[in-house]
Amino acid sequence: MPDTEEKGSAGSGTKATVVGSGSKGVHKRPADSVGRKILARLPGNQIPRGAASPHFWAIAGLMAVLTLIYYADRTPLGLLGGFFAENLPHDLHRALFLIPVVYAAVTFRFWGAIVTSVAFLCIVLPRTFYFPDIDPPIRVLIFVLVTACMGMLCAALMDRIDEEREIIRRLKESRDMLVHADRLTSLGQMSASIAHEINNPLAGVLTYTKLLARKVGSDSIKKEETLDYLSKMEAEIGRCSRIVRNLLDFARQRQPMLKPVDINQVVEQVLAMVGHQAELQKVAVVKEFSSPLPKVMADFDQLQQVFTNLALNAIQAMPEGGKLTMRTALEDSQVRVDVEDTGYGIPKENMEKLFNPFFTTKEKGKGVGLGLAVSHGIIERHKGSIKVHSEVGKGTIFSVYLNVYHEEKGQATGQLV
Repeated sequence: MPDTEEKGSAGSGTKATVVGSGSKGVHKRPADSVGRKILARLPGNQIPRGAASPHFWAIAGLMAVLTLIYYADRTPLGLLGGFFAENLPHDLHRALFLIPVVYAAVTFRFWGAIVTSVAFLCIVLPRTFYFPDIDPPIRVLIFVLVTACMGMLCAALMDRIDEEREIIRRLKESRDMLVHADRLTSLGQMSASIAHEINNPLAGVLTYTKLLARKVGSDSIKKEETLDYLSKMEAEIGRCSRIVRNLLDFARQRQPMLKPVDINQVVEQVLAMVGHQAELQKVAVVKEFSSPLPKVMADFDQLQQVFTNLALNAIQAMPEGGKLTMRTALEDSQVRVDVEDTGYGIPKENMEKLFNPFFTTKEKGKGVGLGLAVSHGIIERHKGSIKVHSEVGKGTIFSVYLNVYHEEKGQATGQLV
């Protein structure tokens, strides 16, 4: 194909299939999205430290409240009974201190876990001196040690999350730089290709202009020769116009003017335009139209542009002759149009880049790699899809799928309009 083809070995037998627009994305689990949102809200290591942070005062207040609860049986709160009663095991009260320790570890990392664990020890230790029979020191120390370990594990986990965030940030920066560099490279390649493409016909026009001026000045030009020169100049200027229009179509991404269209008529028009070129390259054209075929809601001119691009690609992929088949059919409430050639085929390594702008395997100056990118964009705006099947050495089939138009409903299948 002109924008994608490379010569492949007929014996390699490489097969590849790529799906264009309309393919389904990878399924994402809701839990993954929730997890990402939670991680995004966790505090980073750039928050203020010490008394300047509101988290410091929140942790201090929480420690004060839990201290009051821990010694509630020695205060008037003990009269409330239940949770504050003296006979309630204080293991539960001590377990509540895990909350501020983890909070401090998440917010202030390692030193937050250490400081709150030491404060926890200072709070619960006095009780063991006054009531060793109720709260043995070893029991209290085990609680504090376990709490401190959990706090430090949380701090280590947060440090790891910070590292991952930094890695992701750097990767995003690197990706943005690569994308920017790739765009600049593509722009440079596009500019060079377009300059070369336009320079050749303009040079021809300039040559014929000078010849006409010279012959007119010497009164030695004939009418037939003048018309021949003008015809050649018109052809070269038309070539420049097509190049510029192709580029503008890609850049503007114009929305289609939708109306019911007979796809067979579109393909007939395309074959009428490319038939002469197919004949020059000894390419046999075969039409396999399904009739009657339901209409599609589409822009006639844009579809004509798509199928012209695909047909020309197919013809140019068969420089030594071959067979071009244009086929229409109805498939699962969609109209399918196949553009099949018996050319080189597309190597597997090029399949993923098939619809990328500016990607081309043509010789320098032969193309800028916009044809398939423009076609893909047009079909995508029609809510359709393009599928490609290719086998190196045997040929390629581009299949375009468009939604059927239902006249009684006034819309196309798939919520097109």
